[in-house]
Amino acid sequence: MEKYEKLLNMLMDFNNDIRFAAICDQNGEILWNAKRNNVKNMVPLGDTKKTLQRAVNAWNERSKIEGLVGKGLYVIAAYEKIKRITIPLGGKHILFVSIDNPKLKASNKKSYGQLVEMGKIMSIVDFVNSTN
Repeated sequence: MEKYEKLLNMLMDFNNDIRFAAICDQNGEILWNAKRNNVKNMVPLGDTKKTLQRAVNAWNERSKIEGLVGKGLYVIAAYEKIKRITIPLGGKHILFVSIDNPKLKASNKKSYGQLVEMGKIMSIVDFVNSTN
């Protein structure tokens, strides 16, 4: 769908720290993706696909408690070098975003509390989802 390509383009334009963004289906298969030209993959694509399959399964499990805690919005996995975000999209798709940890790169120090701009990312997701 054209709206998912638009979503990936808007995310890549929004933040230069975004390394890779993809949308996958319920089988963890990547349907659309965007990668920043000047970055090398830290994680081989095959391993990323396995991560996406696990993310799909985890989101399916989370949906079982929606009645108690509400609908899941996003999950952030933070590593020393990057952060990996998964966001469920309507229609059985998941958005996956890999983001550099700029504080670590600049200072070579650990950055436990530096989060990503999830408000802006979610605003882009909501905007694109609201368009036809």
